[in-house]
Amino acid sequence: MYQIYSGYQKLDKDMQTDHDRKRYQYGYDNIPIGVVSIEEMLSTQYYVDKTDHAYKLMSGVNKYIFLSRPRRFGKSLFVSTLEEIAKGNKELFQGCYIYNSDYDWKKYPVIRVDFSKIDNNDSESAKYTLINRLYDIACAYNIKIDSPTEKTLIKNYTINLINKLISKFTELKKTDSSYELKVVVLVDEYDAPFINQSDPVIKENNRLIVREFLTVIKSLTANNFIKLEFVTGVSSYCFRDTYSGPNNLNDITLSPDYTTVAGYKEEDLLNKNSIYYKRISQLAEKRNISSDVLVGEMRSMYNGYKFHPEDDTISVYNPLSTLMFLQRGELNNYWINTGTPTFLVRKVNKSKVQDFSKPISAVRYELTEPDEDDLTVNGAMFQGGYLTIDKYENALDKGKLRQMDDPILLKFPNGEVEKSFYNLLNKKFEKDLESEGKTRKRAIVQKLNDIDLEGLVKVIRSCMSSIPFNLSNPKHNRNEAYYHTALHCLLEGAELNPLSEHATRGGRIDIVIDSLSDVTYIFELKHDQNAHTALCQIEGNEYIEKFLYKGKNIVLIGLNFSSAMRNVEQQFDFAIYDKKGNQTTKDAIISNRKHVRGREVTRQRE
Repeated sequence: MYQIYSGYQKLDKDMQTDHDRKRYQYGYDNIPIGVVSIEEMLSTQYYVDKTDHAYKLMSGVNKYIFLSRPRRFGKSLFVSTLEEIAKGNKELFQGCYIYNSDYDWKKYPVIRVDFSKIDNNDSESAKYTLINRLYDIACAYNIKIDSPTEKTLIKNYTINLINKLISKFTELKKTDSSYELKVVVLVDEYDAPFINQSDPVIKENNRLIVREFLTVIKSLTANNFIKLEFVTGVSSYCFRDTYSGPNNLNDITLSPDYTTVAGYKEEDLLNKNSIYYKRISQLAEKRNISSDVLVGEMRSMYNGYKFHPEDDTISVYNPLSTLMFLQRGELNNYWINTGTPTFLVRKVNKSKVQDFSKPISAVRYELTEPDEDDLTVNGAMFQGGYLTIDKYENALDKGKLRQMDDPILLKFPNGEVEKSFYNLLNKKFEKDLESEGKTRKRAIVQKLNDIDLEGLVKVIRSCMSSIPFNLSNPKHNRNEAYYHTALHCLLEGAELNPLSEHATRGGRIDIVIDSLSDVTYIFELKHDQNAHTALCQIEGNEYIEKFLYKGKNIVLIGLNFSSAMRNVEQQFDFAIYDKKGNQTTKDAIISNRKHVRGREVTRQRE
């Protein structure tokens, strides 16, 4: 039933069979949908044993492990498994592979952080929630540590917690040799705070929070404080970016030893002592067909995920869809309906290649691309779970070894994904792309109409942040013209008809927007200077005079673009004039608008 790895104690198959039969007799016949706690799973559900993989990780010499799998694929349950094993909770795993192995069951302090439970719409809140999670861990171990405040730093707090954990376990080890003085760090869904965040500024801030935390753990390598750091996610680019260089990072995403660490093998479902086999038999009988026919339908719809290109790689079933099918008895698109990662939507929207009906050639590096900007649509589709590995494109010549750049064929994993992609996702991608463009356009126009200058600058910063760093590198873009062009294109895309280098008696105005009904905007841009200097230039050259005859309010706004930030600075300077050329305020203009509308309504009633 289990694959045996050299150097590991062999599992007694008869013992495992007895264990399966006992669980069946005890009534553990619930379909475990949404169960992410291994304690709950082993206490109330039928468990497909993955502890052979946990054994390898906890017994291995490599301390830093990363695993990428699609969402809802069993990553969190496996993290929970590692947590209980690290805590030395042996009796919980009676009958499992690791219980009958030679694992030593030492007790390690555990730091477990689930980033999917952190608010990704507010970076300050995300940071505070992370630090509070560390505080909760300290409390769970009865460790006295200062309560976090808004000024608490992630680095200092994390190092302080780990030092106190080591001190705590040093004392415990004096009376119990099973305690160990190394920490197990488990990070689940590390990319959740930024992978689905559409605001580029918030996304980058969230990414830096995660990176700071991971970097702290990395820095403790020299002190030999870490037993294991295990990180899961859908994408890999942030984790690789953080762990660049010779850090012994072991990305097991495409490792042949871990192809079945998540998902169900077909033999798991057909184990005659499992609730799955029982349910398959019931559904087949209800439909008056053989179990083989029903399994064939289930296989075609939900099996097919492969995470290594060798021909003998075992494919796995999508666990969520499979369990939903067994519970409801209907072949439906269950997993697809749980959501689509934003990064995948963006990549497919920007790609003109949308025919995935034939196998697609790719190289291994594309599938785990560390740089988001360079991630191909094929890599995004693979990481999102919408494409899977089929096989190597070319047969291996006799006497040769496989190379990292040997091309790999990708395909849809199964019927659920293929049908859903063409029937649902293609339409969603088109709709999302159109909606995103309209949302940004509306935001810019609304901020200008409302004279919400702070909001306008935030929108500009958000849009500028989406420009890849290699296109806005200060080594290549040290002049104002680059940023001027970018802002002009942004305003043009919002259909505001901006006028650049507009000539007046006093000089050329950088950008004028004169397409709004009752307000004209005059922009002056500076590069690596300051916004006040920009505003002084507008007023000093009396640019305003050219537009007074139009009878519209006029807003002067000075912006400064920073090479270091590759963006417009948050601080800006402005002045507002009414239709007669007198300096006024935003509130006065808004109040006058309401007064004018009130008179119009009264006139219409009369």
